[in-house]
Amino acid sequence: MKRLAIFLAMLTAAPAAAQVDAVIDDHILPGYAAFSETAAGLRDTAVRDCGSDALRPAWNETFDAWLGVSHLTFGPVEQDGRSVAVAFWPDERGATPRALTALIGDQDRIIDDPQGAAELSVAARGLHALEYLLYDDRFAGSGAYGCALMRALTADLAALAEQIDDAWRSGYARTLRTAGAPDNTVYLGEREARQALFTALTTGLEFTADQRLGRPMGTFERPRPTRAESWRSGRSQRNVILSLQALSGLARELTDAATPQTDAAFARAIGLAERLGDPALAGVAEPSGRLRVEVVQQAVRAARDAVLEEIGPSLGVSAGFNSADGD
Repeated sequence: MKRLAIFLAMLTAAPAAAQVDAVIDDHILPGYAAFSETAAGLRDTAVRDCGSDALRPAWNETFDAWLGVSHLTFGPVEQDGRSVAVAFWPDERGATPRALTALIGDQDRIIDDPQGAAELSVAARGLHALEYLLYDDRFAGSGAYGCALMRALTADLAALAEQIDDAWRSGYARTLRTAGAPDNTVYLGEREARQALFTALTTGLEFTADQRLGRPMGTFERPRPTRAESWRSGRSQRNVILSLQALSGLARELTDAATPQTDAAFARAIGLAERLGDPALAGVAEPSGRLRVEVVQQAVRAARDAVLEEIGPSLGVSAGFNSADGD
């Protein structure tokens, strides 16, 4: 019945004008600029000092910035597999530690080439590979090669971030703004631009509920705390909070219609996530801790429901056009 009501609302209500320019100018471009800037800072720090103590703060700043845009899975970030190279997670088969172990064990000199890291498996690149090098004892004391690998991977990440940022500023922002223009072969109508942004919002909420929260929860009989994103660095809870804050910001920019249900739902989900008090989501191993995480997950899903009920109809779009469905 709820889906029918949404569909009828879309048929009977004239969609409010989507604030595509506002999303680009106030959400997308600043977000990618911050990611590029922090990734460059991480690279520069590694040049000066490749030790974990020096690099951890810069890595965390870069990860924070990535969470501001990680839900934007369209456009330049999806070209050439950039999004997976930036953040290869979930890693279902433990490919990242195997790839890093092989590189270090073989002392593979591919990293000596400035472009060498870009030729590595995505499992050995990006934020999550760096987390292993910075926080996993298996990779401590890797000597000169470990230092060279750290510098190669941070340079590669900075290059990826710069490429994405440049591509948005040099052309893709205009592509999204001019949806429906005769020369626009990417977005053939304004509705397609609105749909892309709305899909980023809904699938971002789904990813946080199903992956960032759902994976470590596992089942009641078999919780899986070490499947949490970034548990080694103790930032799993922080990832949930920052993702929700970024998605809330996108929701605010996406429509000029009043969205009291959405605003309240995001406030509740963010508040619950902030009060969780479980940095690595390790508490899922105990029934009471699992229940607290489940409550946050339910709140995130409630935020998605509110988005579908309020924002979708105002834009004249729905969750039916989901990238996961191949549309």
